[in-house]
Amino acid sequence: MKPSTKRTDRKHSIWVWTALAVMVICPLFIKNNYYLDGFILIFMWGAFAGAWNILSGYAGMTSLGHNAFFGIGAYTSTLLFLHFGLTPWLGMFAGGFLAMTVGLLVGVVCFRLRSHYFALATLAFGEVCSILALSWRSLTGGAEGLALPIEPSLYNFAFDSKLPYVYIGLALCAGVTGVCYYIENSKLGYYLTAFKENEAAARALGVNTGRVRLTAMALSSFLSAISGTFYAQYVVYIDPSSVIRLPLSVQVALFAIVGGVGTVFGPIIGAAIFIPITIALRGWLGTSVTGLYMIIYGVILIIIMLYMPDGIYGKIKNRLTAAGPANS
Repeated sequence: MKPSTKRTDRKHSIWVWTALAVMVICPLFIKNNYYLDGFILIFMWGAFAGAWNILSGYAGMTSLGHNAFFGIGAYTSTLLFLHFGLTPWLGMFAGGFLAMTVGLLVGVVCFRLRSHYFALATLAFGEVCSILALSWRSLTGGAEGLALPIEPSLYNFAFDSKLPYVYIGLALCAGVTGVCYYIENSKLGYYLTAFKENEAAARALGVNTGRVRLTAMALSSFLSAISGTFYAQYVVYIDPSSVIRLPLSVQVALFAIVGGVGTVFGPIIGAAIFIPITIALRGWLGTSVTGLYMIIYGVILIIIMLYMPDGIYGKIKNRLTAAGPANS
């Protein structure tokens, strides 16, 4: 490895560890629940966006149906807890494996499609799941939704303060980011990149593109469902409009793309920037002017994408890389 590359990697590590230390320490000194809620949402959306990024970023298979996996995780853990008393700590893995199974079935059917055709197929899948959740009232409660009992305990995955949710969310986000880091530096990551760049060439080199895509789908759907369970336990109420609606897929894609699609830290950076912007705009403008905050939100998004087409993390990484040789 070249000395300049080593210095660049060292800079990346310093920034990562500094950011992690700030995220660990800062919540301890914040007493306002409003700001703690912001941290929780950043970590939850960062984890969800990271899960989406595994399939859509590294494999290049843009999905608009991840709201279904998020909802499967939320509903599975909630139903198991309400009907069988199973702790959500185990229910989240049950939801993850169910979402993984569904994701593999979707992959087997839809991976024959490419580009926008695959995106449209996953969008249709997400909409079918949303309609099913809304119509199957005996199971999901329909539009009335399901409420979790507010009984704080570790077994119930319920707490009487927001601070535990902050650190559980941080652990979830760090775990997903760790999975992305492993993928990026493993054979799986190289195979996914090869498939994304040129499927025919990847096949010619002996890459089993079908298998690696299914692996990416399995990981992506599993981690998306885990994020759904965390959301359900945090808000203690779920309904189709909150955990399985189409805008969830659009928003999670937005965070990953703006932060830097196909990168380790892009999704969390996108969430860390746009969640506070959304909260600030809603708090500042309220509902006095319908849709105005969304217009401002859209303008900010357009500006970022015009000047940072590779995403925010891509811009940062390019600057650090360019600064390396200059300081050598």
